[in-house]
Amino acid sequence: MRRSSRSELAVLKETCRALVRVRGEESAASLSSLAARRYGLLTATDKAMFFRFLLADFGPSDSDIVEAIAAYQADASPSNAQALEMAATAPRQQLFTAMNTAEGGTACMLAMRADCVTASRLEPTLRPVERDLARLIEAWFNRGFLDLQHIDWDTPAAILEKLIAYEAVHEIRGWDDLRRRLESDRRCFGFFHPALPAEPLIFVEVALTVGLQTSIQAVIDAPRPDDSTSDKPDTAIFYSITNCQAGLAGIPLGSFLLKQVTDELLRSVEGLTRFSTLSPVPGLLRWITETGGGLAPEAVASVLANNAEIDDELRQAVTTACADYLVNAKRGAQPLDAVARFHLRNGARLEQINWRGDTSHKGIDESYGLLVNYVYDPSDLADNHEAFVNEHRVTYSSTIAGLLTSVD
Repeated sequence: MRRSSRSELAVLKETCRALVRVRGEESAASLSSLAARRYGLLTATDKAMFFRFLLADFGPSDSDIVEAIAAYQADASPSNAQALEMAATAPRQQLFTAMNTAEGGTACMLAMRADCVTASRLEPTLRPVERDLARLIEAWFNRGFLDLQHIDWDTPAAILEKLIAYEAVHEIRGWDDLRRRLESDRRCFGFFHPALPAEPLIFVEVALTVGLQTSIQAVIDAPRPDDSTSDKPDTAIFYSITNCQAGLAGIPLGSFLLKQVTDELLRSVEGLTRFSTLSPVPGLLRWITETGGGLAPEAVASVLANNAEIDDELRQAVTTACADYLVNAKRGAQPLDAVARFHLRNGARLEQINWRGDTSHKGIDESYGLLVNYVYDPSDLADNHEAFVNEHRVTYSSTIAGLLTSVD
């Protein structure tokens, strides 16, 4: 008879206590596998209880920290500094490291981190547990361990199926749509980890085009290329970046991916001179709804959703509001928009705002159908990154500057 989830929780706790005490390699491997397997049997409620257990029973010792602080204050030597660091390190990190070595342990740790992120939103006192998991996962998934793979139609079907399931920006509408996205004028790259060889961590879809593209529907629905007559592409459009693993949220894999894919495209595609995104503005309508902005959000969205005519004055007002949002709306010292934060931190330039860039229901509901080009100019990336990180300065084009002149 299967144990109740509460019994599973009790057994898991005892397994974890035994795991941090055991010294034999074979015993540790057996207990690690048991712990990983038993964690997967817990309910959401019991997972939250498990995180509370990790917080209380696997935290650092207050007395050890006090003793180490006193020793360091008496003698600020490197060895005492290291002893203080070790005293402040929670034993749960040792537990997580051991569980990661089990068969399926890395997948378990990613699932645990995703669960802990959810639990800590409801219960902020659990954040130290989540931060310990994030610290270790960032080390385990650092760039040196990741494998960049070019995904094409010959990639194993199990991985291609996951692309369809994971795509979070622009839905892949079945196998025909996926095949079109892997044609000769398209590229798809993903990061993989040795512990999860058939599981994409993050992937990016790229369109090789002539000139800057302004509409995602035009990109996705473009006819298949005739290689004998098509003009040679000069622009790479990054139109979808999807993080496949909730447990990797906040781990900066996207920055590494864009950099390495850009380098790969420069090597493999002759004639590319421009690298740009075609990016959503997911918080625009919400921001205008909350702040006003001189617009009636529902009315504008209704006009767009029904393909009704919109006058130039209102179109200009919506586009100007978007520029104001991307440049001036802040979360602390950084842009409020998460997509803008990501690209600007990577050194991109806010290039232009595209009217009716995304006419899908999602695009209309999020941002009146506006999409944004962020341009990655290799010669300016370092300077733009430094300006953003050190001065919180948003780099933007003269086109965006022209829109901002009408903002009070």
